[in-house]
Amino acid sequence: MATRRYNLPSVNALAAFEAVARLQGFARAAEELNTSQPAISRHIRNLELRLGAPLFDRSGAQIRLTRKGEGFYASVVQALDGLQRAAGEFAKPETGVTITCSYSVSHLLLLPRHSALRSALGAETELRFVTAEYNLTGAAVDTGADIVFEYSQTPPEREHVVVCPEEVKPVGTPEVIAQASAALAGRGAPPGVLGLRQENFGWLRWEDWQAANGDAGWPQAESFDNYVFLLEAAAQGRGLALGWRGFADPYLERGQLQELPGDWFSRDTFLYARLTRFGEQNPAARKCLALLEDIRRLREFRSSPDRAR
Repeated sequence: MATRRYNLPSVNALAAFEAVARLQGFARAAEELNTSQPAISRHIRNLELRLGAPLFDRSGAQIRLTRKGEGFYASVVQALDGLQRAAGEFAKPETGVTITCSYSVSHLLLLPRHSALRSALGAETELRFVTAEYNLTGAAVDTGADIVFEYSQTPPEREHVVVCPEEVKPVGTPEVIAQASAALAGRGAPPGVLGLRQENFGWLRWEDWQAANGDAGWPQAESFDNYVFLLEAAAQGRGLALGWRGFADPYLERGQLQELPGDWFSRDTFLYARLTRFGEQNPAARKCLALLEDIRRLREFRSSPDRAR
């Protein structure tokens, strides 16, 4: 079995750094952590020496994170929060279900269906959500998550359900959709498109949709680090979004966004919810997994052409 060797700063040093960055002061951090200001200063100085770069800009009246410090702070907060949650799990009863997923899955897919899930699981079962960047959700297997969301063309080996297929098409406000439809017909300039800055892990992009529709490429209006923010910008009329069926449903159902006429584009790729090794031993997690599939089937039934007639 491969061994893991970590060469990391101490938790005390990371906690000191997090407190200084959040409170914007060494003295305030020392007070919160019940230690001395010199001790906090030593932690920060040792961290900067270890990392080979300054973490704070001390040139002004108020200390601020440097650019590299901001990136390190985001990682430290996520790591410390994960440790805190993991430690807190030991004090909780074993009747809960922990779901780990990206922020987009949590906000756009699970939040609108939270009441249905919560009611079906029963009052005795605690439903917990842990969000992380998509490339970090796999690490949840080691932190006790019961269900993990994965995007893949290949079904997971462990027990799983399909949450939604990858089907995309442009969506926007009525005005933006009218402009896009006219552009496709050769009448006028196209609207700007809204893109993602985050790393692509194989999901469909504007380039894929445009290639499938014989378009040379439309200008990009804005780019975002988060798909939720992207859809919000589209609902404000700031450009055309590539809507993922299931994720964009709440906006389409409320009439905040409309679909560009035409078929949904797909490559037979799916978003799966699967059990972890912990979830396989948790009856409540198996029940929750089945409920996620039932909710998907109900959504498909409501949106089917036969149902509409």
